[in-house]
Amino acid sequence: MTTLHELRTLPARELERLLADGHPIDPSSLEGWAFRGTVLATPRLVQRLTWTTFQKTFHRLADGRLVGWNVRLEQTGLDGPSRPLLDGGVPRCVWPYEVLPCGQPGFERGLVIDYAPFAGALDTMRFVKDPLVAVDEGGELLLGVSYAVLGARRVPTPTWFALHRDQPISYVPPLFEPAPALREFERRWADALFEGLLGTPLPKHERFWQLIAAHAPALVKPGLRVAVHALTMLPLSMGFGRPFFALDAQSRVTCAEAMAAHPSLTVKQLVSTLKVLACFALLESEGVRAGLVRAGTAAAPASPDDGRGNGAVESTQGVRAAAPPATPTAATSAAASPATARLHSPGGAP
Repeated sequence: MTTLHELRTLPARELERLLADGHPIDPSSLEGWAFRGTVLATPRLVQRLTWTTFQKTFHRLADGRLVGWNVRLEQTGLDGPSRPLLDGGVPRCVWPYEVLPCGQPGFERGLVIDYAPFAGALDTMRFVKDPLVAVDEGGELLLGVSYAVLGARRVPTPTWFALHRDQPISYVPPLFEPAPALREFERRWADALFEGLLGTPLPKHERFWQLIAAHAPALVKPGLRVAVHALTMLPLSMGFGRPFFALDAQSRVTCAEAMAAHPSLTVKQLVSTLKVLACFALLESEGVRAGLVRAGTAAAPASPDDGRGNGAVESTQGVRAAAPPATPTAATSAAASPATARLHSPGGAP
């Protein structure tokens, strides 16, 4: 097996041979890791003026793309610890990229690091691609080099580097965080609508918005924004005189009931959609999910059925006996409210 120390001693022509004979890389083996990079075959003067070590990361986005970024490190020596340089208390991340499978034009082996998807129109990094191969079959030591790609032309640069697994990723820069579904003020509008439709104050539900941002299909976010804006301003045309968020709690419930009975089918559909999302937000809120789990674990084992359903009755009684005394919760208040009651009535609004 080739070692990093051996790669450090090789001239560029030997590195070219290793790259040409390199082995495929399983992209899934890279996910979630920062690899420590070491510059190879570079004159010492250039290394002193720039850097010798760095990190390249590999992070899987919710849409399935494998991406990454470079992390600038304190230059602690070739065998020193990896300590990121910090900006504002977080690692200094530069040159984001997408990792593409082999088979890209001119790059038939391994993977290709492509900086173009995240580079600006005037950023020269948009022309840079790094082919990346495993030095040994199934090995953890990776070899790469930077090419300037101008149309069909590939111009090699002297930027050779080796990568080896360093540590799990501990920081994801904002560029790769899921885009929020709504802006902050739109979330306040949506929360007001949720509370009016449920008829009860909504406990903290940050997890709901995180799940929407990370996993909602592409059309859900713009659709949600349209629904929130439309229903927030609708009370102005219904005689309430204010946007929904500016109404007091009782007026919000009254307005929600009026919107649910609105003659426009479009309005009814928007109300129905936000009712469903409001229920999801309630289920993901603090305390409610934990309460559901506690209620489930309090159930007693079912007794054998005697053929007349007595076993089921005894089991149900056991659950009642094991459950703690009932106390008002957001969920029970919501179910008891007039606006929410229609969710459960066969002839009510959808």
